Amino acid sequence: MTLKFKISYFLICFFCIFSAFGQRTLKGKTIDQFLDSAIGITIFDQDTIKIGQSDLKGYFQIKLTKETDKLIFEGVGYEWATLTVPKECENLEIILFLESTYDFLSPKKVDRLRKKQFEKLAELHSEAYKKGIFETEKPCVIRKFEPYWSK
Repeated sequence: MTLKFKISYFLICFFCIFSAFGQRTLKGKTIDQFLDSAIGITIFDQDTIKIGQSDLKGYFQIKLTKETDKLIFEGVGYEWATLTVPKECENLEIILFLESTYDFLSPKKVDRLRKKQFEKLAELHSEAYKKGIFETEKPCVIRKFEPYWSK
C-alpha cells in the first residue's frame, strides 16, 4: 500500500469515528392537547435550522450534535414549543397546543389563559402515558412558558 492510500484511509476512519461520537440520535412522538397525533411538525435546532419532521403518526427521529440542547417544534395551527433536552434524554414526547385566536382580549389576559393551559402539561403527559400513547410517565425535556406579552 502506498503512503497516500494509508493516509487517506486513516483520515476517513478518523472522521467516521469522530462524527459518530459527535452526534446523538433522538426519537419521539408529537401529540396535541387532545392526545391526537400532531403530524407534519417541523423540528429546528436553536439556530432555526430544520433537522427533522414528524410523520403521519406524529413520530420522528433526529440526529443532534452533542452540544445541541435546545429544540424548537412548530407546525401549522400549533404554538411554537421551545424546549431544552438534557444529555441523558433519548426519547422525546412532546405535547403541542393548538394555536387559538383571541378576539377582544388584552395581551395580558391571553397570556394568563395560555399559562393556565400550559400548567396542565404534566397532567396531559401522564394521561397520554396511561392511554399507551407515550412510553414514559413524565417528560424528560425541560419546557418553560413563553409569554407573548413582555412586560
